[in-house]
Amino acid sequence: MKNLRKIIMSAIVAGVLVVPGLPATADARDDKEHHHFRKHDDHGKWRGQHGKRDGFHRRGRDDHRRYGRHHYRRDVRRDNRGHHNRAEIRQDFKDIRAARKDVQQNRRDLRADYQELKRDRAELRRDIRSGASREEIRQGRQEIRDDWREISRERGELREAEGRLQSARSELRSDLRKR
Repeated sequence: MKNLRKIIMSAIVAGVLVVPGLPATADARDDKEHHHFRKHDDHGKWRGQHGKRDGFHRRGRDDHRRYGRHHYRRDVRRDNRGHHNRAEIRQDFKDIRAARKDVQQNRRDLRADYQELKRDRAELRRDIRSGASREEIRQGRQEIRDDWREISRERGELREAEGRLQSARSELRSDLRKR
């Protein structure tokens, strides 16, 4: 009798503790499925979004109501696939490539001119500190002035090369729009 009473009391206590938790477990998935945690769609296929959420799919849910499964992102690998065959556009790509190389070369030259200026300044400082003759100091200052002239000329060439690159890019853009 004592054992039966203990069993009944423990069952009542367990029931009292479990019953309040039942509504919480029932509401866990109330007709809302958490699609943004799933990697597969409703048909078991892999969703190619790699977990990305965009405004159209409303935080990852597939919205089949109006537009179906249309994704508005452009596939740039497949857009304008046939334009490379036109000679005019191929020439535009060649012009852009040549203009880029020209800009890179001008930047390299400008960097080298700044390094030369830095070396000439250091040499002039050493000459002044070591008490060199006036002729050597005058010659060092003349080299620095020549370096500044060279830098100025290189900067102008770099600006022209960047302008040619910009015009080649805009020409390509206009040719692609004509398509």
